[in-house]
Amino acid sequence: MSSSGASSGSPSKSSASPNAFINRETLANNVIQQLVRERGDDRTLMSDEDLLASRRALIPDDYKGDIWVFAYGSLLWNPVIEISAEKMGRVYGYHRRFCLKTEVGRGSPGDPGLVLGLDNGGSCTGMALKVGSDQPVHELDLLWRREMLNSSYEPRMVRFFGDNNLFTVIAFVMNRQHPSYVRDYDRETKAKMIASATGFAGPCRDYLIETHHALEALKITDHYIKDLYLAVLKYS
Repeated sequence: MSSSGASSGSPSKSSASPNAFINRETLANNVIQQLVRERGDDRTLMSDEDLLASRRALIPDDYKGDIWVFAYGSLLWNPVIEISAEKMGRVYGYHRRFCLKTEVGRGSPGDPGLVLGLDNGGSCTGMALKVGSDQPVHELDLLWRREMLNSSYEPRMVRFFGDNNLFTVIAFVMNRQHPSYVRDYDRETKAKMIASATGFAGPCRDYLIETHHALEALKITDHYIKDLYLAVLKYS
């Protein structure tokens, strides 16, 4: 993943706020994985060996060069990994959508929530985050534990179009074959689910609110997110 002339940009925050449940410690100590198991939703849970194999298939242990990750949702406000630079831009062929049902992190079996995925079609504006550690592969392994734990996403190399820059980023794309993939819920159904659900990572509505605020702070216009945010406020 050569940066192809991409400049560094200003450093981003390297971790979540102290109150965020999904953080470096809970990921490194497999706390999230254990909570998923305790709730009996380990049907698609990936083992440490599976996670390592998945990461190595995309980025080998001896990889040399810059590594960039595409942030479009919670990675904008809770990246967890060490970041040394960030660039705003767009990827094509995917769009940001609440299309992943969650019965653990942001919901429960009796009251599931919804979180974001990169679904097929359109385009998506977000941030390319440059992994800034002197051990970037270690940072990626933390990221894999966060994003790939239950195989709901597919890690892919995609082209990122920034201002006068074109380079490659890691993007976690929705796995449309996953049993929790949501195809066609209408806005009101999604809003009610997001407004009421909560899980070990916190209320689902907070996930949407944080994403909405992050996009506004970056001056990224996303009418879908804003409309859903306003709809959720009616039920909260």
